[in-house]
Amino acid sequence: MKKIFILLLMAIFISNVVSAIRISPDSIRIEFVPNFEKSYDFNTERAENVGIAIEGDLAKYVSVEKNDIAKDGTFVIKVKLPAEIETPGKNLIFIGITEGGKGGGMVSGTASIRTPIDIRVPYPGIYAEIAFNVHDLNINETANFSVTVNNLGKKDIGSAKAVIDVIDNDRRLVEKLVTEEKEVIVNAKETLEVFFNASKHTAGTYNAFAHVTYADRLQDLESIFKIGTLNIEITNYTKVFFKDKIAKFDIEIESGWNSKIGNVFAEVEVFNNTREISSFKTVSISLGPWEKKKISTLWDNEGLGEGAYDVEINLLYEGKTTKVAGKIEIIEPKEEIWFKKYFNITNLLITAVVLLLIITNIIVLFKKRKK
Repeated sequence: MKKIFILLLMAIFISNVVSAIRISPDSIRIEFVPNFEKSYDFNTERAENVGIAIEGDLAKYVSVEKNDIAKDGTFVIKVKLPAEIETPGKNLIFIGITEGGKGGGMVSGTASIRTPIDIRVPYPGIYAEIAFNVHDLNINETANFSVTVNNLGKKDIGSAKAVIDVIDNDRRLVEKLVTEEKEVIVNAKETLEVFFNASKHTAGTYNAFAHVTYADRLQDLESIFKIGTLNIEITNYTKVFFKDKIAKFDIEIESGWNSKIGNVFAEVEVFNNTREISSFKTVSISLGPWEKKKISTLWDNEGLGEGAYDVEINLLYEGKTTKVAGKIEIIEPKEEIWFKKYFNITNLLITAVVLLLIITNIIVLFKKRKK
């Protein structure tokens, strides 16, 4: 027990040491050029008996130029790249700290915090990464749609532009947008923008298809966006209640607006035929853009008999009201006696088999002891 306690203390101590290690900078990006050479200063916690870990496919091109971690928590890493690297794109090297450097001690592995060095090697010829961004908006608002062209090749892109088709839920083309046209040089990123005006369209969900042309290439991208209207929909509510009970009356709601809506509450009226017999109000809440939420209150239906009742729910927000009329039902609680619920035929048979096995084992053990 004492050994286990000591091991636990050691594990806690080691984890605290590792988690305390911090490294800055948190990332480095290098655009590859032949025979690139540069030194980078790092800062970490001042500590004895630590090592510097260098990991990654291109780790052989990175070395420790200076290590003053024990003195002031600093060290210097030198990156010296060759004239050519055969793996285009993102090449990652990780710089981390390990417990137990020179001088021995307990090795705990690489620290959880590491600094990635991202070496971006150009692709042969024309090569670009394309991204398409659209935004949700409300009716009568304008949003900026954009296509980003990131030139990762070895040649300049003389011309890049995009045509964006906006498609509604009925798969109809409702608008065609054309972005500006730009040149994208090597290792550069350009954004092609165009404005979309929602006032020409109705609320709903839309698909946007971007047809991007750059150099002699064509790439298609798709994205979805929504046009909102100031409306909150009542999607469901509690419809069955037990007689003479205090129960939660839940109302499920969903916002169709691309902005926050505050002070949302509901007023509920219950009718027997046309006579109002009960009314109550929920708490007030707020809804985020497009958010779904449940708004609730407690309702005491004491004195009301079994049967169906008419209900009217008025949801109030921002000077507007959403109304829903429906039905609720009050029923007699079906309280089952507990042994009827659990002691059915199947459970009784299982219990009998288990008891028989227990009794048999007891008899066998008793006979063995007697012998």
